[in-house]
Amino acid sequence: PDEDGSIPRQQFSFRPISDIENVENNAILDVIGVVTYVSPTVPILRKNGMETQRRILNLKDNSGRSVELTLWGEFCNREGQKLQEMVDAGVFPILAVKAGKVNEFSGKSIGSISTTQLFINPDFPEAQSLRNWFDQVGKDSASLSVSKDITHGGPKNEIRKTVSQIKDEGLGRSDKPDWITLRAAISFIKTDTFCYTGCPLMIGDRQCNKKVIRSGDTRWQCDRCNQEFEECDYRYLLQAQILDNTGLTWVTAFQEAGEEIMGYSAKDL
Repeated sequence: PDEDGSIPRQQFSFRPISDIENVENNAILDVIGVVTYVSPTVPILRKNGMETQRRILNLKDNSGRSVELTLWGEFCNREGQKLQEMVDAGVFPILAVKAGKVNEFSGKSIGSISTTQLFINPDFPEAQSLRNWFDQVGKDSASLSVSKDITHGGPKNEIRKTVSQIKDEGLGRSDKPDWITLRAAISFIKTDTFCYTGCPLMIGDRQCNKKVIRSGDTRWQCDRCNQEFEECDYRYLLQAQILDNTGLTWVTAFQEAGEEIMGYSAKDL
């Protein structure tokens, strides 16, 4: 077995991922789900000057929702590396999270803290139930992320459109964003400006990410954080042409979407 299955059952009080939308910020909870995506580990510079590691996972369950789980520090190299190798091999493991912290930033996400415990493919009924659901139904079913903004009146990305509908209906041209789902193929990617230099400092639980500029030969400067540092983050700003059977259009893929498309971090490229 991947992990010791003899976990005391009273330790866990699992919440469906759909419940997390209504959980208070900073709440501590237990959750179990199927890992469907694991990002590469990236180094993050905290405001105190200390460097740590970060890795983002995607968890889904049979409540029809998915959630981002951010692993910090040693979790990235231990369980995070093992999970990435499994997902890269086409195996989507069950992950039980004990004592994850709820964060609220354009939706809800979960982050690891010092007391968090992670169990890969644990041997208890909830895990077996999820495994059966995923293998039979879940791997082919769409789920809505609670880690993105949810508009009033329903989830924002449930409306499917074609490229021609985007143009005919003038979507994305008003002051407010239009949220849609589109199925298309990538026909061209601009390679001259595929990323930008971002600030690696942390503001609370989130990375600043604002564009930084050179300060001398070896340092970078962030105007928002008013600090200088030797290492910056490289973040995707991928401009691509996509097409379906109705036409073609340009799209921009930011960090996580860029990593999923390219299969590498922007820094590696």
